[in-house]
Amino acid sequence: MRPISSSLSIGFSKHGAPESSLALQRTLLSSRRDAVTVRFRLSPVNPADINQIQGTYPILPKLQPNLLQNDSETPFAICGNEGVAEIISVGENVDTSGKDWIKVGSRVVMKSTGAGTWSQYAVMDPSNLIPMNHTGVSDLTAATIMVNPCTAYRMLRDFEDLKPGDTVIQNGANSAVGQAVIQIAKSRNLKTINIIRGTTATTPRNSTTKSATPSPPRPDLDALKSRLTALGADMVVTEEELRADRSIQQHLKSSSTIKLGLNCVGGKSAASIARWLQPGASLVTYGGMSKQPVEIPTSLLIFNDLKVKGFWMTRWNELAASKAELEVEREAMIRELCRLSAAGLLATPDCEIVDVAGDGPDSLEIVKRAVDVAMRGGSGKKQVFRFL
Repeated sequence: MRPISSSLSIGFSKHGAPESSLALQRTLLSSRRDAVTVRFRLSPVNPADINQIQGTYPILPKLQPNLLQNDSETPFAICGNEGVAEIISVGENVDTSGKDWIKVGSRVVMKSTGAGTWSQYAVMDPSNLIPMNHTGVSDLTAATIMVNPCTAYRMLRDFEDLKPGDTVIQNGANSAVGQAVIQIAKSRNLKTINIIRGTTATTPRNSTTKSATPSPPRPDLDALKSRLTALGADMVVTEEELRADRSIQQHLKSSSTIKLGLNCVGGKSAASIARWLQPGASLVTYGGMSKQPVEIPTSLLIFNDLKVKGFWMTRWNELAASKAELEVEREAMIRELCRLSAAGLLATPDCEIVDVAGDGPDSLEIVKRAVDVAMRGGSGKKQVFRFL
């Protein structure tokens, strides 16, 4: 096979709104004898990817000179943190001892953030790859397993010693992480109380403006509740029902097993789940969709000894890279998630495959449209790039 010297890549030369910053360019591939060349099969769009384009994420891809095929002066960064790839060539100096998966045809996923997965090809150090040779796991599952399912898995394991019959309460339950929480909890015989938004997002969740027009009811509410229940949710309620329905409040008040709360919304929504947690329980924040500060009543901290923590999968992966015991734990986590997927106990999220062919203006518009859909949300489908 002739060495591949360039790749079609999605990236940017300056941070800003994706609509104005994103570009589809031919990028140069380095020639390294100690690395492998991979071809990306599928590359999903995640919120972190969008934040990196905007320049608001804590870890940003490096803007590199001499990366563009036709412009050696303009720096460029390739987007994308998650994806599944296939090894298509192995450098002659790559050490494959004890790693029989380092060979042409092996399927791999990325070990760390900033891999630049929105690309046709990449030259990568094998130490930054994880073999994905599990049977019964589709490319789509492999491409989307390292961020959201891993986040759900870790939060259910790392903060409370949950036993069968214990209960987890979460907001944003219809998010990709929320759906993974429901299914992984079900596999462990844990119960879940799942809170979703009952209205459309035409006004801010925490708006205090008296003149603000009330948001209309969510049109797909019943279907969404049914879908989450089918995944294994024990209870699905809206934020509005949780505030107003006394029977729901009484049910939660009588429960003595709510030991973990998961928050991806922030603001008053965080407080609305914190109030139902048992004394000594943990409230873990892993997102802030409302863009409002987490609001926790002081009384819950003093009298209920509530533990308020945060979780970031990227930081956990960084720790795993430097601690052998966490590396072993990561391998066990991926094995278990793949086992659940192959057994039909962890569904792949609904996705829309976005084909990218060529670097012309039409292809760029297709890319920007997909990122815009991901930014706005509400489509119910994760956007996934496929380079042709």
